[in-house]
Amino acid sequence: MRRLSCSLKIVRVRTAAITLRCWAVRICRCLGGVRHVHSVGCSRAGTCGARAHTARGIETDEQAAQALRAFGELVPQYDGSLRYQVKAAPGFEERRYSKSVNTILVHTEAPGWNPPPTCLALHCRVQATCGSGHTELADMRRFVAMLGEADRAALYERDIEWVGHNTGGVGTEGVRRPVVERVNGRETLRFSYNLLTTGQYDPPVDASVDPAELPLGSFGIHLAEQAEAFFRENKISVLIPENSVLVWDNQRMVHARSAYRDARRHLTRYWVAAPN
Repeated sequence: MRRLSCSLKIVRVRTAAITLRCWAVRICRCLGGVRHVHSVGCSRAGTCGARAHTARGIETDEQAAQALRAFGELVPQYDGSLRYQVKAAPGFEERRYSKSVNTILVHTEAPGWNPPPTCLALHCRVQATCGSGHTELADMRRFVAMLGEADRAALYERDIEWVGHNTGGVGTEGVRRPVVERVNGRETLRFSYNLLTTGQYDPPVDASVDPAELPLGSFGIHLAEQAEAFFRENKISVLIPENSVLVWDNQRMVHARSAYRDARRHLTRYWVAAPN
């Protein structure tokens, strides 16, 4: 694992398993006054893998929306708003939730939606100064590919009831889909460590649930633990600079967040639907 805070130069970080690159690319035609866009990309054995993009020099909601048009259309989130404020708030101290300062474990965004957002974007308004609060990313397709035949087949064949609402109880009714869904030759991945191990997206930090009550029972716990181990070995950690937007493929990449102490940390979240 390496922690990245993208700069204007090309950065290459090599480990035995993965090569990470941070590219600076000018696309002012698409982004108007936005200065630069960076791509944090993962490749292995000479092939292109998942990528996350960081657009810098974005100070307002309007600039963020303009930048994200390069990736698709903004779509409403759980409460119907286009923007969701990711900031610590009272009442969530004991939950693994976006409005707490706690660790958030590996997942894709809105797996209970059909389809889930194509891309997820985070606009950093105030960066944590405590040395943590990183956004962590990994390529879920690589995890699927490394599984044994029986486990991998289960991801395509065993349906899960993906809840469609958030902790506040707003959203959709949810969907019943496998972890990996094939539609018109394209794969969409859904994942939630918390759902597979506790039956909730945003559980108490000390939640303990009888496996018989979980979506995939003991197998779901087995799967979640494998995914978490893969994630810790292969993730990239990005401390998003202030006035920057990080965008990634939510139907392919899983993400998490490290715990932090600086409660001033503030990001704005966007869901993006790619054009058909």
